[in-house]
Amino acid sequence: MRISPQYTVADYKKLTFSAESEWNKAIDIFKDRISGRFLEVVSCIEENTYAGFAVVALDCLLIETLQQFHEGVAKTPRGCSGPFFVRFLTKTSFGFTEDQAKKFYKDMRCGILHQAEALGSSLVLIKRNPPLVKYTDDGKGLAINWRLLHQQLVREFKDYVDRLRNGTDQQLRDNFKKKMDYICKIIRD
Repeated sequence: MRISPQYTVADYKKLTFSAESEWNKAIDIFKDRISGRFLEVVSCIEENTYAGFAVVALDCLLIETLQQFHEGVAKTPRGCSGPFFVRFLTKTSFGFTEDQAKKFYKDMRCGILHQAEALGSSLVLIKRNPPLVKYTDDGKGLAINWRLLHQQLVREFKDYVDRLRNGTDQQLRDNFKKKMDYICKIIRD
């Protein structure tokens, strides 16, 4: 089974994680998975003026997935998607406030993925110059600059890959391995 454009489950299962080169191969597989399935797809559509909703939908998938990797969980526990989004958007370089993160989850993630629209007065902006996130004029919604949102997510992904390669945070690596093992259906002691 292919888990990325260049790698299969068998490629990952061969790894013993007994040397740094094995960790780097696992990280290469992960990087190829995220880049090939999501980031390169966005690159193909992002020049379309109306790609914002599609990009935000893909970015929402990535936000939740990356938080699963951060926490080392197979999948988001039922009823915990909101807290996963809040932790990701407030504890990473995104710098959302807790209120903004909750509103993003409800209005953007849930709205776009469940109803194919932003909810309430929240907006996905077409203009290129607004900040990443701001409150709408009525104060009840968020205006999201989808281009900046995606750029920040790419930076966060690259930073995560760099921290994995650095190898100084063993918990980060252990959590990464738990999630990759789940993806590849590997049960370890």
